[in-house]
Amino acid sequence: MTNDDGFDARWLGKSIPERHWHFHRRLLERYDIVLAPGEFSEMLKDIASGKAPLVQRRSSKSAVYLVRNRRVWERVFVLVTNGEIRTALPPSKALRRARSALPE
Repeated sequence: MTNDDGFDARWLGKSIPERHWHFHRRLLERYDIVLAPGEFSEMLKDIASGKAPLVQRRSSKSAVYLVRNRRVWERVFVLVTNGEIRTALPPSKALRRARSALPE
């Protein structure tokens, strides 16, 4: 889907809302992943449907979920606050331990 310069033509006419840029920057920085069009929405659906497991409840309004990106087959720790994705968390020892305690 990408051309010689790395541009994915599916992004033509699409954009990322400003409030989501922090998440996308951290995702690139911490996991070296650039989402394709539709993958962010897919993450939201997985969280809302319960398909993405809850790894850690941080407060009544904040939680960490483990979301799988099917294209690159990578698992990502995502912080959600008030129902909105805030950031991609680094895969710390504590989060990996919490993930291993999840039922398969």
